[in-house]
Amino acid sequence: MSIVAHHTVITSRNGVWATLRVRGLLRNATLASRLESAGADSLEVRLATGSVRVRLTAERDEAFWTEWLSVTVKAHSGGKAPVSPAPAVPQRLKAARRQPRTAASTAVDAGSGADTAHSAPIDRLLAQLAGNRPIDVERGLSVAEAQARLAQDGPNEIRDITGRSTSEILLGQFKSVPVALLGGSAALALGTRAFADAGAIGAVLAANATLGFVTERRAEETVSSLRKLGPRQTTVLRDGATVTIDAREVVVGDVLVLKPGEPVAADARVVEAHRLATNEAALTGESLPVRKEPIAALPEDTPLGERRNMVFMGTVVSGGAGLAVVVATAEHAALGRIRQLAQGTEAPRTQLQQELDSLGKRLAIGAATLCVGVFALGALRGRPLLPLLRTAVSLGVAAIPEGLPTVATSLLAAGVRSLQQRQVFARRLDAIENLGAVDTVCFDKTGTLTQNRMSVASLTVGDELIVLEDHESPPTLPDAWLRVAVLCNSVERVNGDPAGPWQGSSTEIALLEFAVEQGADAAQLRRSHATMGVRHRSEHHPYMVTLHDSTERGLLVAVKGRPDEVLARCETWFDGQGTQPLKPAQRRRLLQLNDEMAVRGDRVLALAFREHPDRSFGETAGLCWLGLVGLADPLRPDLPQMVQRFRAAGIRPLMITGDQLGTAQAVALRIGLNHGQPMVDAAQLPESAALIADVAEHASGFARTSPAMKLEIVRALQQRGHVVAMTGDGINDGPALKTADVGVAMGVTGTDFAHAMSDLVLRDDHPAAMLQAIEQGRTAFVNIKKSVRYLVATNLSELAATTFAVAAGLPEPFDPLALLWTNIVTDIWPAIALGLEPAEPGIMEQPPVSLRGGLLERSEWGAVATDASTMTLASLASFGYGLARYGAGPQARTLAFMTLTSSQLLYALAMRSGRPLRSGGLQPNPMLHRAVGWSLAAQAGTVLLPFARRVLRTTPIGPIDALVVATTAVLPLLARELLKERRR
Repeated sequence: MSIVAHHTVITSRNGVWATLRVRGLLRNATLASRLESAGADSLEVRLATGSVRVRLTAERDEAFWTEWLSVTVKAHSGGKAPVSPAPAVPQRLKAARRQPRTAASTAVDAGSGADTAHSAPIDRLLAQLAGNRPIDVERGLSVAEAQARLAQDGPNEIRDITGRSTSEILLGQFKSVPVALLGGSAALALGTRAFADAGAIGAVLAANATLGFVTERRAEETVSSLRKLGPRQTTVLRDGATVTIDAREVVVGDVLVLKPGEPVAADARVVEAHRLATNEAALTGESLPVRKEPIAALPEDTPLGERRNMVFMGTVVSGGAGLAVVVATAEHAALGRIRQLAQGTEAPRTQLQQELDSLGKRLAIGAATLCVGVFALGALRGRPLLPLLRTAVSLGVAAIPEGLPTVATSLLAAGVRSLQQRQVFARRLDAIENLGAVDTVCFDKTGTLTQNRMSVASLTVGDELIVLEDHESPPTLPDAWLRVAVLCNSVERVNGDPAGPWQGSSTEIALLEFAVEQGADAAQLRRSHATMGVRHRSEHHPYMVTLHDSTERGLLVAVKGRPDEVLARCETWFDGQGTQPLKPAQRRRLLQLNDEMAVRGDRVLALAFREHPDRSFGETAGLCWLGLVGLADPLRPDLPQMVQRFRAAGIRPLMITGDQLGTAQAVALRIGLNHGQPMVDAAQLPESAALIADVAEHASGFARTSPAMKLEIVRALQQRGHVVAMTGDGINDGPALKTADVGVAMGVTGTDFAHAMSDLVLRDDHPAAMLQAIEQGRTAFVNIKKSVRYLVATNLSELAATTFAVAAGLPEPFDPLALLWTNIVTDIWPAIALGLEPAEPGIMEQPPVSLRGGLLERSEWGAVATDASTMTLASLASFGYGLARYGAGPQARTLAFMTLTSSQLLYALAMRSGRPLRSGGLQPNPMLHRAVGWSLAAQAGTVLLPFARRVLRTTPIGPIDALVVATTAVLPLLARELLKERRR
């Protein structure tokens, strides 16, 4: 979109005017001439800012001018004549306004009377909400009234209905195909009066269900602990005082005090707004800010996303400030009713879980087909059908790695817990998957690469640049400079304590503290210059404006913001001695000073003011330039080493910042980010997504980026196939954090909005913690592949051994219950222990992982088949020895059973790494050693304990038999290690 709303609406004697930014207009005199000739007296072009000022009427509203400008700019690009604005609203806009509401908004509209709050006149709405006494918007509710309403309506919180209950998790353990096969086998056993078999199968079912339930319940608790459905605290008016309360204590009738970066605690009607905008992504999916205004009333059927006089629970104030009266809380809020719609749904499965399910289904189909073949072949050979059927069913159950989904869920949840121990908090399980595949990391500068502790480092007086560290004492500053620094500032004392610390942005705190150090009396200035209005800095309004009433000088307009934007609105300047007209040569000199300060790495702001008699903002022009101030934000330690480690890991680091190009270049040079690639001025980027992607492929970073441009850059990288992580801490980072494959927010300096949009939160704010998170993601993915390969190879060996024996006319090598025992002993604990294997040496020197080839690539299937064959041959060799020595019977089956189970458990040790175990370098994995050790001990109990022998139909084995079992069981482990040596 080439036309962007500037969110500036001004009422003057000449009518109502709005400012729209037109991409491509900046210093484009030809396009400006075309727009002016076509727009006549309804349009003013401003080349210095690339914006257009348009007159608003009933027939030509902001939407009309947005479309007209888009058409005219496209006509100019195509060489066509400009189009004169017709007085009617374009048909496309009319059609868009008649579009039916979405299902979500319709469902929300079907709630309580709060759904009509946007359409009721404000006085009638306040009367409806009044209760015991009228609501005074300037004072809010009394404490007593609020407590009474809280007792009546209950707390303002939404019950978490997205997680599965305990009973749902338990019942889910009995809904799989393997369990159905086990149940069928148990039914057959009962039908043939084989009660011991049925009891053993029941025990297997109970063990599987218990293990799955415990694992999935723990994973669900981990995820639920990370879910936050609402803000913890909010600001309201109570008895005329601004107080901060727990958001659960907000009641209908409360007056919310809306501030930038703070979440909205409940649905509320806007009664006062100063450039107020909220992000409603939680409700509508729209990631860009939505303008909010105290509009008298809207049509009752206005869709949720177009209710500009309402703010909603679960959204975040992205700019400006205002007041709003609460009309709905808890389940009655729009977010609460949408949550109720999701009560019967299940959380989406991650890509990895889907891949595991797909693999399990393919293996199940293959195993079932082969089991049918085994049954048919055995029947042709004249074997008893019922025992053969039980064997085939048990073989099918044993051949299906039903532990795959359980293993995946538990390992992802373990990854989340491991990150928590490293002070990295993951909000979703699939963040662990995506971390391992990240190949591009986009860093925000302020608060991420820097410590967000600003201090004044340089300034200008007249046309002289003064670097403070080069002077023993700063120069004497004019009173107007100090006055603007103090007044055009939203910093306040904590809890209003005159002796307390300042709270607010680090930039404004640094500026205010510097002014105080230079002799400014902040408290006295604020008392003598009452604030009449504030326009906060926003995406399309890169400067802050405050209006003050002064008994000495009349009305004062104080301005602080981006130097080029402020300078474009100045007509005079302070030269160090007095006020002088601002000539073109002097403008160029001031911009040159700005560049010199930016090259030092300072964040540069301009200060300006104007005194005038009007009691309204009016047009922000005719200002007097006071000077520049450069603020330095120290970089976090060890950033150059961090950048090198990212590159060594095959991850490309980029910086995306809203700062000026010179500042960004200085920071990139200091931390080694440039790497021979240019830093790009995002304001000059083409509108085409393809061209943005071309630029992004060869840049070290982007300066002067808006939230919308950050979003476009992330999307452009993703369209090129990159897996992108985005770090940030502020409101302006929110859209990009939400869109990135992995959004990473700072835990200390990050806003609630940034936290809500992110997948990870870094507790200590240092972006180097991402390296640990990425290492964890890669390790988790590699370990899951190890577990999958282990499960597939071991289960195939069970299937292959029985199939070969039946095909060769040999007796069945395994009792059905023995196969079930092998399945339960080898499928879960060793696989989970493999999944918790520590990171292999050099994992961060390897390329990012990829799921494109699946969990088992074609090259790996050959290795899986080889390992399954060695375990099959080992068990058949032991079975052959038993047949030769004892003949067909339980002794031979016991030897085959002991060898198969033991070889699978020892094979788990070979799966620890792709390098030979004797090469060393691996960190210890005590859980795997315990899993293998205890499982081998349990396996020994099947021949040592009389009860186990009766159930599993095994026999005791002597020393020679034990030696045969040990020798054959270790062969698959040795074979895999020899193959590793040969490959290396």
